[in-house]
Amino acid sequence: MQSVPKKILHILDGTPAVYGHYSRGQSLVELALVTPLLIVLLMGLAEIGWFANNYLILLETTRVGARYGAVQTNDQVPAKWPPEASLLPALQPDSDAAANAQLYRECPPPGSNYNRFFNAVICPMILSAMTPLPFRDPAQPAGGNGVDDIVVSAFALQTVDPQDPNIPTAMRSTFNWEYPTGSQSTQQQILVVGRYPTNANECTYEPASVTDRDTRDPFNYINYTVAGNTLNGWQNYIVPGGLTDVDANRLYYEMPGYDTGAERQRGFAFTGQHIITSTRALPAAQQCYGSEWTIKRVQDLMNVSNFSLTNQLQRSKIPSQGLILVEMFWQHTLLLRNPVFNPVFNILNDPNNPTGNGTIISVWAAFPLPSVEPRIKYGLGS
Repeated sequence: MQSVPKKILHILDGTPAVYGHYSRGQSLVELALVTPLLIVLLMGLAEIGWFANNYLILLETTRVGARYGAVQTNDQVPAKWPPEASLLPALQPDSDAAANAQLYRECPPPGSNYNRFFNAVICPMILSAMTPLPFRDPAQPAGGNGVDDIVVSAFALQTVDPQDPNIPTAMRSTFNWEYPTGSQSTQQQILVVGRYPTNANECTYEPASVTDRDTRDPFNYINYTVAGNTLNGWQNYIVPGGLTDVDANRLYYEMPGYDTGAERQRGFAFTGQHIITSTRALPAAQQCYGSEWTIKRVQDLMNVSNFSLTNQLQRSKIPSQGLILVEMFWQHTLLLRNPVFNPVFNILNDPNNPTGNGTIISVWAAFPLPSVEPRIKYGLGS
């Protein structure tokens, strides 16, 4: 009688005996065919795990930044941000302004004069939250990669009832409503009435054919320019009947921050490596940098159109509020760099990736931001 180990060896080495013969080597051939597939599967699982791990780290990093920004007070609020620090150094025509803007794109120690709202949000993300992943900043000795960037925006969101009798009829018809027609046009709506930084909140170079574009300055949500109802041609106000037209009696309907200059940046961009998708095909001098979020996209999100708030009674509960939006763009590369995966991985590449050899992970997080909550009144008692 054959021993058990010998029987196992015969089974692994060939098929069971047929008329006393064995087919030696069959299992070895099968193993040779199957093993590469098993290795590819294992490596694929490792790559998927690597991608998921990086994605979750970056997602949590944006949440850390948004939470940190939500609690900033005093001089570390968006309204106190120095305008000269907003624009990217590459967009600054003056060398001194560019040097100053670069100082705000470094991570100073707490308490520094250069530690204000936007870099105070971004620096904890880079220095601790995304560890051990690298953030490839062109200002660092190792240089950038043309992709990694963090963009922070602060929004003032006003809830408005289109039927509010306190809004003058002539002015009401010139609001840039999110829902200008249909059943929703008579219900409470959220409008973006401000976006910070004030001088880096829109892209005015995008042609009209581009659908992913802002159609107005964030602070100019009322196209009402009647003489006597605007201050310096941009801030709308009303003086209630019987009162003298002095600042103490005015009901301001627009927040200060509107400008008419050409802009090529949305939000505070830390490195300037992220070009807004809708402008990538434009000449370099017309491309815009920063946030992928337009005014309309923010309003769509905050108007909770995917929820069943179907009448004015329900929608009247939507509050005015501030919002901090943190976006992050990061180039992901393969962990094992197996040549089998390269063709598949390249299919997933962003075709506009400057390096051409990595998938861009894009994540964002939004939190309430009390420091920019609008306080617009549409009547003396409101």
